Amino acid sequence: MEKWISVIMPLLPEAVTSADMAAIEENAESLGFSRICMMENAGSETARFIALKTNVKGKRFLILCGTGNNGGDGFVVARHLRNMGAHVTIVLVGRPQDIRSVEARANWNLLLHMDDVEKITVNDSSETGIIKKLLEECDCVVDSMLGTGFRGVLKEPFASIVRELNSSNKTIFAVDVPTGLGPESTGENLIVKASYTITFHKTKDFLQKYRYAGEVAVADIGIPLEAELYTGPGDVRKVVKSRKKYSHKGDYGYILVVGGSEKFSGAPALAALSALRVGAGLSIVAAPESVASSIRAMSPDLVVYELPGRYLTNKALDLLSEPMENVNSLVIGPGLGLREETVEAVKSLIKEARSKSLPTVVDADGFKSLKSSPELLKGVVATPHHGEFKYVFGKELREKWFENLQTLIELSRKYEFTILLKGFETIITNGSRLKVNKHATPGLAVGGTGDVLSGIIATFLAWGNSGFTSAAAAAYVHGEAGLKAVEEKGFHITASDLVEKIPGVMKMFDKEE
Repeated sequence: MEKWISVIMPLLPEAVTSADMAAIEENAESLGFSRICMMENAGSETARFIALKTNVKGKRFLILCGTGNNGGDGFVVARHLRNMGAHVTIVLVGRPQDIRSVEARANWNLLLHMDDVEKITVNDSSETGIIKKLLEECDCVVDSMLGTGFRGVLKEPFASIVRELNSSNKTIFAVDVPTGLGPESTGENLIVKASYTITFHKTKDFLQKYRYAGEVAVADIGIPLEAELYTGPGDVRKVVKSRKKYSHKGDYGYILVVGGSEKFSGAPALAALSALRVGAGLSIVAAPESVASSIRAMSPDLVVYELPGRYLTNKALDLLSEPMENVNSLVIGPGLGLREETVEAVKSLIKEARSKSLPTVVDADGFKSLKSSPELLKGVVATPHHGEFKYVFGKELREKWFENLQTLIELSRKYEFTILLKGFETIITNGSRLKVNKHATPGLAVGGTGDVLSGIIATFLAWGNSGFTSAAAAAYVHGEAGLKAVEEKGFHITASDLVEKIPGVMKMFDKEE
């Protein structure tokens, strides 16, 4: 794989969003790189950077910390600066009992054993007067109050503290990001004006906004590139839609699956049912009359549109126009077959979906229908296995995933679509980004599991996510559901077993507003 690193690296972003960074950290943790190790490395690297910029020994440092993980990084900075010979005063903005994470609490508890580190707590704006006095006495300040998770406008006592900081004329080292700066910040927001910002792993895409960050340094805290390259739970958390107390099914996406033929009834039903299990508000199957009744009988949870004939033809297009106006994503392909009339109908449907800007997953026979018109792939998510890929593009793929990268990237760029190449190691690329799902099992090698995957992708698309992020998250959910099914039944599972394991996977990502 070593020679393919030069291909992989340009497909990993140089700057990341707050959501990207949260996903990377969660993925790193799932790979075995602990949060406490990340925090230790972040704090120690910050202290080293500070020591490069100023003579630490004998200097007085004021370290302002919040109760989140950014504050935890500050606790580590304090310990290391003290060990380097600095005089350290910590101000915790908040109550010690409100320190949120296990890692931050562990580092706070370490400081409690360090008697020469002065520890002060500030809970409201009436107590911020002490900050002015401490600023007058210190040589440098470390801002570790609020990190990349901050949104909105600063509240008290943070607002008063930041005003004091910005009028102090002190050298300020911001940990990861200056307090108050976030992806939604405007020039009107109250933000710490840092002299230096030490950010971790990669620069954040909003750091250069309004020049509050000062000189920016990126510190390597040991997160492996695999945390970005391989799919993980962080990719799922990034795409999941939270549930509001006062909401209805329309808030969680309507999915339309166009599939089925006289021989195949199960495939579209599996795609539609998997969408419901992920959390879609409504799943609709549009299928020929030859199988519509069979699909309807499979589950009372599905809405079934009956299309004329034994297989999909252009006669169905008028009937499909209305549901396509009222859904949030579309799956085309499961069980359609490849009759000439069906192939033409698929092309017409994809054109109509594009005209309506309807996010679309093209699967199985839907993908194969585009053999003569691959330009119609523009903007869709396509989910071929190796055989289907060869049928459409005439290219034989190799067994090792990294040996196929160049081919997939070139085609994805050429036709401007997201491809998810199914396999034990699934590759997802849109030509500019890359993910690989290695979270899988050979038990998934059974008919219908690909249809389940399409339904999962369609739901994430319906929630407003991009094709790339939807496909990456879906690959992980699909693999985890397969692992759970195999754990229970061994290599004797069916696609229906997979559908039933999806809720157990998704439950850990549930969010309620």
